[in-house]
Amino acid sequence: MKKNTSAKMIKKAIDSYPGGICFSALDGRVILANEKMNQLILELTGHTILNAKVAWEELTNFANNGKAEKLDQSWLPKNPDNGNESTQQQLFFRFSDSLIWRFEMRFLDSNTVQIEAAEITELYRISEELYENTIRLQEMQKRQKALLDSIVEVNLNKEILAAKMHIHDELGHCLLATTKALTEDSLTENADTLRKSWNSTIHDFSNISTVWTVPDSSLQAELMQVAELIGCKVIFLGEQPTQRKALQLLYAAIREALTNAVRHANATELMVKIEQDEKNYHIEISDNGSVFVSSITEGNGLSALRQRLEQEGASLKVLCNNSVSLIVDIPFDFDESQKGGRT
Repeated sequence: MKKNTSAKMIKKAIDSYPGGICFSALDGRVILANEKMNQLILELTGHTILNAKVAWEELTNFANNGKAEKLDQSWLPKNPDNGNESTQQQLFFRFSDSLIWRFEMRFLDSNTVQIEAAEITELYRISEELYENTIRLQEMQKRQKALLDSIVEVNLNKEILAAKMHIHDELGHCLLATTKALTEDSLTENADTLRKSWNSTIHDFSNISTVWTVPDSSLQAELMQVAELIGCKVIFLGEQPTQRKALQLLYAAIREALTNAVRHANATELMVKIEQDEKNYHIEISDNGSVFVSSITEGNGLSALRQRLEQEGASLKVLCNNSVSLIVDIPFDFDESQKGGRT
């Protein structure tokens, strides 16, 4: 008698629970299910919960029946403490009364399974708002980054223009002075002054920032012209990067190597070997300089180049093996892709 009374009291207690609850064995045999769970399952499947395992399979494969619709929840963040789908699974449904119910199955132990249904309409609404706000924030961040990139590019263009005008003037002065010395047959006595002027002008080329927009930009032609002017040919082996920022870094390294190769090693050729793996461009810049080099002290140019590369996630190594080689690794992607979104 007491056993029957206790069972009735337990049944009454779980029937008073506002959500749905069901306990079953691993094979689906129902141990206990309250009235709310049976009502919800009836509306979704057309019958009360007879076998919990079969009922969950029906919910998983549910097709909208006019009384409820299954909601996609792939966009919801996983619970880090219960992310293992083998021990906990969730399904979401919107019923005809606009209420949203979450069905959750979990394994309580090696013999018992619990299926619980909870009404989460307001929580779901807040989650949707949070998700939409996150998407808008990501879009705002993209626009802000694009604006900042645009500002940086405008400033770089201004710097380039000013540098070009300065170098144009210096080149004009050097050419005029050299022409005058040749005309007046005073080249020998003015050789030191002219050499210093030309060296200063050539050095200024290494301070020009590169802004690249398309691979066939005239900037490559300009670099080749500068190399020809100072008597050093640049030879490319391999495909150049197509991304603007990667090209910026590549040409910054080439300019520094070109200046150093001519000034310190009397080089006439600069070899730029470009290879790539799954993540990076691997670039080796070497020259045919005639000066033996066993070690090198980084000056302002190499130090500035290293700092710029490292700020962008790239790297620089300087090798000294009779001659100097620059090893540059540049990543393919600089920006993290935006993740998220419902499928």
